[in-house]
Amino acid sequence: MKRIKEIILNNIHLKILSLLVAFLLWLNITSTQKTRLEFYADVKVLNKPQNVRIVKVEPEKVLIIIEGVRTKLNQVNISNIRVYVDGRNIKEGKNTLKVFVKPSKTENFSVIQVKPEKIYIYASPK
Repeated sequence: MKRIKEIILNNIHLKILSLLVAFLLWLNITSTQKTRLEFYADVKVLNKPQNVRIVKVEPEKVLIIIEGVRTKLNQVNISNIRVYVDGRNIKEGKNTLKVFVKPSKTENFSVIQVKPEKIYIYASPK
């Protein structure tokens, strides 16, 4: 019993200091670690011509993958992220349009990927 007590109490100040340093290193690494967040968002059609009616949007939702520091990513409100296509050039029939995400980069996150990058818009005349 005396031997165990001697081992534990020998250089106790250095042991406590090493535990504190290890904890601070762990805290620093976990707080600056980059994390990814995936969510589905509805695609909105902006700048649609007046003489065209949208029949179908395929797919209606796209997968958005954003990346950022974990602490800042937790502060992101995904309802403020807009996902849209520019419909200025929509014509009758099948149209393939690129999906845009706004904002695509902030101090809290950056958009890594949009799946799929392009969607199909089916339109008919009004």
